[in-house]
Amino acid sequence: MTATISTHVADAQAPPGSSDALGAEVLGFHRGAIDQTTITTRPPGAVMTQVDAILFDMGVETQKEGPYKYRCIRPQKGAADPFDAPHAARVGSPDYMDSPTVEFEHQAPECCSSQRPNVLYGAPADDSMGEVRFSVELTQMVGLKGTYSLDIRRLKGNLKSYSFIYNTIRERAELNH
Repeated sequence: MTATISTHVADAQAPPGSSDALGAEVLGFHRGAIDQTTITTRPPGAVMTQVDAILFDMGVETQKEGPYKYRCIRPQKGAADPFDAPHAARVGSPDYMDSPTVEFEHQAPECCSSQRPNVLYGAPADDSMGEVRFSVELTQMVGLKGTYSLDIRRLKGNLKSYSFIYNTIRERAELNH
């Protein structure tokens, strides 16, 4: 009976289009408050392709932690361009994403041109233009099969700057339209 329960639980977690219970492409479950503008029923792959393009267009540096999760850095305005600095210099700096082995990418998604856009900053009233570290993850809603939430969480940085980034991603994704 234990094998049946394990298989059933694993099957319940597998979203449409993902690999089986032994595959690593299983979405996590949403925890916390729900923002209705980040809820969608679109296929997870399509949502993540769109999010990837949005982050690229915003000039955000990303690290893929899984098929449905990114760790991101929007650099401080006026700081040396993080994309031009050698990786070793950035990775070896103190508290760089709290890990000396983190490697970030800034490659154009398949849908976009290969030229990196300028980093997006808001008006001074809406964005203090400081460095912001955040994660973006697509999770599934408990009890609502085929319904997903785009979770954007601040890890480090000014709340005002994070709010600008959060709202920009949310508006550009248009998940609930």
